[in-house]
Amino acid sequence: MTYIIQCWGFADGSDCPMEGQYVETFDHDAYGGQGYGVFTSDPSKAMRFKNTTDAFEFWNKVSTVKPIRKDGKPNKPLTATTVSIERIGEDV
Repeated sequence: MTYIIQCWGFADGSDCPMEGQYVETFDHDAYGGQGYGVFTSDPSKAMRFKNTTDAFEFWNKVSTVKPIRKDGKPNKPLTATTVSIERIGEDV
């Protein structure tokens, strides 16, 4: 089995164009640490992780170009989204 990350919305509750889509790629360091991702409605195009721990760590990753936010907390761009980690078969 492998695992993928599905986005369910922005953590602040604002409208999210990626709602229901899967993370295809995500660069935590893009745009000076704000991050940039490509999302897809096709689970076969989603990034693959070998287990839930790896998927969670990717979602929770700190930007290396701007590791600290203005409020002093770690800068984790992908955590601006609420997600679920889904198990999928190898044939998807």
